[in-house]
Amino acid sequence: MNNLFLTVFTPTYNRADKLHRVYNSIKNQTLQKIDSEYIFEWIIVDDGSSDNTKELVESWKKEVDFPIRYFYQKNQGKPTASRKGVEEANGELFLFADSDDEFLPETFETFYNTWNSFTEEEKKECGGIGVLCQDQYGNRIGCDYPIEKKLLKDIEIVFKWRDIGLGETWAVLKTANLKKSFTIPKEAKNLKFIPESFFWSRMVFELNTYSYHINRVLRIYYKDDNDNISNNIRDKYPEGFFFESKWFVTKYWKSSYKYPKAYLKHLIKLVYFYFKRKNI
Repeated sequence: MNNLFLTVFTPTYNRADKLHRVYNSIKNQTLQKIDSEYIFEWIIVDDGSSDNTKELVESWKKEVDFPIRYFYQKNQGKPTASRKGVEEANGELFLFADSDDEFLPETFETFYNTWNSFTEEEKKECGGIGVLCQDQYGNRIGCDYPIEKKLLKDIEIVFKWRDIGLGETWAVLKTANLKKSFTIPKEAKNLKFIPESFFWSRMVFELNTYSYHINRVLRIYYKDDNDNISNNIRDKYPEGFFFESKWFVTKYWKSSYKYPKAYLKHLIKLVYFYFKRKNI
């Protein structure tokens, strides 16, 4: 699959009852092909499910002709599953679609048109395109981006926008950058969960990325689900949050001069999750 525009990636674990949201979202996209060729692939990494996920995906493969690539691994946690998805990706851009997510029919078309409005130089510079989210009832989550339709340096905006109430957002990312930054350090190989913000921080600090933002809702986030992936995540995996903050305060200590508030938050989290993990 040369010159593929997009990889849609879904890590999953016993989510057969909700995985149809991503499947139907893909099926309903307004833009799927250019010159009779699909512009995307869907990669699913099954992290050791014991439900009927595999059988469900195999049935979908018979229903549609767009590329669905299914990988099964023994249960190792979302970071390992995500790394597998990144390694296997053929798309120029990469879209994380969690197994309980849904997205609007114009998603692919919006990302495709936006990306191809850039010059070649802008494509080299841009590491991702950010959009907004709503809940399953149609309510906006958070506020607009304060600046849109302009390439901005991530290290500048990630701290300036952290506390303005953006809430849940979504982004398509450059696959080449993910292949560099979405790696799991050897000291974290045993962790079943690491916050995704750990990998975004690596991208921002180590790759000096830029991003582009659109005040348009494309993702539907089911925030009230009883088994939503984000529910009680800090209670379940304090080791992962401890690792993230330890990495931040030791690797990015220079940020304490320019972004003292963010650095202090990680210091506080470091202490909090140090004791939290001891009590489990």
